[in-house]
Amino acid sequence: MDLNEKLRQLKRETELRRRNEELERTLEFLRRLDQPTRKRLPAERVAKGIEEYVDGQVESNDQGEFFVASQALPFGRPYGKLRISDISGADLSALELFLGGTHLPEMSRLVCLDTETTGLAGGTGTCAWLIGLGAAHGVQFVVRQYFLRDYPEEKAILAALAEALEGYDGVITFNGKTFDIPLLETRYALARLKSPFPRLVHLDLLHPARRLWKLRLESCELQNLEKNVLGIYREGDVDGSEIPAIYFDYLRTGDPKGLAPVFYHNTLDIVTLAALSVELARAIANAGEQMLDSPLDLFSLSRIFHRAGVAERGVATCERALAAGLPTPVESHALQHLAAQYKRQRQHERAVALWLELSRRETRFALEALEELAIHYEHRRRDPQTALEFTDTALERLRGESSLQAQLKRFTHRRARLQKKAGKGVKPSGLPLPPR
Repeated sequence: MDLNEKLRQLKRETELRRRNEELERTLEFLRRLDQPTRKRLPAERVAKGIEEYVDGQVESNDQGEFFVASQALPFGRPYGKLRISDISGADLSALELFLGGTHLPEMSRLVCLDTETTGLAGGTGTCAWLIGLGAAHGVQFVVRQYFLRDYPEEKAILAALAEALEGYDGVITFNGKTFDIPLLETRYALARLKSPFPRLVHLDLLHPARRLWKLRLESCELQNLEKNVLGIYREGDVDGSEIPAIYFDYLRTGDPKGLAPVFYHNTLDIVTLAALSVELARAIANAGEQMLDSPLDLFSLSRIFHRAGVAERGVATCERALAAGLPTPVESHALQHLAAQYKRQRQHERAVALWLELSRRETRFALEALEELAIHYEHRRRDPQTALEFTDTALERLRGESSLQAQLKRFTHRRARLQKKAGKGVKPSGLPLPPR
């Protein structure tokens, strides 16, 4: 069996295992639905219910009973480098850059959402058994957590969640576009209830966070951002990979004691989500002048501005990043990025200076710089001789590079054309060329 066949077999086995796990979750869900109510509620199976370990109460609606935990973080409470007052009074309008022009509601109309689920694979066999909402209320940040004591209560929880979201116009998640919201919408569809999410403006903070901090940080997982951006180090937390097993243990034994750390974990995730939103909005609003100490973050911010079409701020921020000092590989990328912006702004001489610097470096951007220089001297300077010399330098660098055939063909075609132009006796510019 060759390597490719082994890989295909491993992929088949992994897919089969995933399907079996999803089927088992679905069967467990159906088995528990079929049990008489008096035998299935944890509060009836053990001496103490979840309310003995988590501050909250049992509530009810037309769909049945459910448990809700609630806590309010006061105005002056510190949270890493911020205080709760910074969250409650924050202006997040700068984050509209990531929404393609969609208006982001003010903080009092936004809610942060995070779920704990029976698995990460998705599908109809996966459900959210803890749904946390966090929002600013006056001078407090209030977290409410809807807990599924057993599967038959899911419809009541979904109805309660929809009612709670009626007071908001937007939702902030972390990877919610890929996981949390599609999962919840599936649960609403299976329960034959109307989903509350289509009308809400949705900001998935994972993608903006990656754009700003990934260049500096190895990982943009929520807890890594929490530590490196907000200065928060969790104590007494539970590992996220253990959470589904904790819930299944609870369903099997009816003992809710092990769930308290999960409620704590979910609360921290929600408050961190709000705090990171504030930190990111501040960095963008101030263009990094006061909020960002790392040149790497400044360069990332410049690319955010460029992608959002805010050209002048993008150029100024990239210049600041280069002036602050970037690692050599990233510096080359920043020079290439800035040269492209200068070109768009028709600041051609400034772009040429950067292309010349890049053409002298052993970097993947050197060939692109040489091509830009050849184009510039052929079409703007009307100097085919100098353009030809840049083209020859590029061809020499391409010698033996079998993987760059498209570039080789392009430069070869350009050289033939420039030789004809240069043969007409056009005087070279005398510009110093990069070494071949």
